[in-house]
Amino acid sequence: MTISLQPYKDETDDLITFLTGQIWPFHGIATMTETIVREQIENGRYDSGTEQKTFWIIKDDSEKVGLLRVFDLEDPTPLFDIRVGQQHSGQGYGLQAVNKLVEYIFTNYDDKIRIEGNTRADNFAMRKTFHNASFVKEAVHRKSWPSEDGRIHDSIGYAILRSDWMEGATTQIDWDDFPY
Repeated sequence: MTISLQPYKDETDDLITFLTGQIWPFHGIATMTETIVREQIENGRYDSGTEQKTFWIIKDDSEKVGLLRVFDLEDPTPLFDIRVGQQHSGQGYGLQAVNKLVEYIFTNYDDKIRIEGNTRADNFAMRKTFHNASFVKEAVHRKSWPSEDGRIHDSIGYAILRSDWMEGATTQIDWDDFPY
């Protein structure tokens, strides 16, 4: 099982089918409609340019199993969003995609010092992916992630440093550096 990241190139029908064909329980909009996706496309959400890039996660050079967006590329600390289709979750595609994204950013952008990502606190699969990709848990944001059902969830922030990636190290955070 190998994956590659293939740049998204105005594949509107494929994108609509992928995003509307399943429920995304850990995203702000869990049930995507064609109207929502078309509006996002028109607003440039999936355009690749200097500020953001969108990639398909491709299994065995043919099957689209997920979508990965990296944004804030004009900043030294870009962020990303990943979606792996339900039928492919739990098979390691997300971890491979995150590792490939980290390599892509740190290899192609000399000014990037870290990569950040956030997830809902109850998204244990993504939290495990962050951990296994050598991202460090840096933040807990209480009641910060609204969901479609009206509930507000805690979110967890993770990051990987360029220096850690280059050295194969993990710099842990001293949570007890100050008593208040």
